[in-house]
Amino acid sequence: MVRVRGRNRGRVNIAGVVCYRAGHRSRFFFKLHIWHGRRGEPKAFSWRQYRDLIVMTHIQLDTPVVWCWDNLNVHLVKELADFAEEHQD
Repeated sequence: MVRVRGRNRGRVNIAGVVCYRAGHRSRFFFKLHIWHGRRGEPKAFSWRQYRDLIVMTHIQLDTPVVWCWDNLNVHLVKELADFAEEHQD
């Protein structure tokens, strides 16, 4: 739990990746998105930020990865689906 003092403005979102592989230690990768409550500032992750997390995880592990998505609206955007199809290998 993180206590934050202020005017009840802003939020912190986290996107995380938990990686398990037989015979290896488990890994956790994450990315933070901080919204300060300013006008015009995005409140949540974009599909590009999720794409960048996928790429970073793949580079760090140097192995193919399998993703399990929930039905969060940004997970279902066409651009992210196109990216996944282009990089099936």
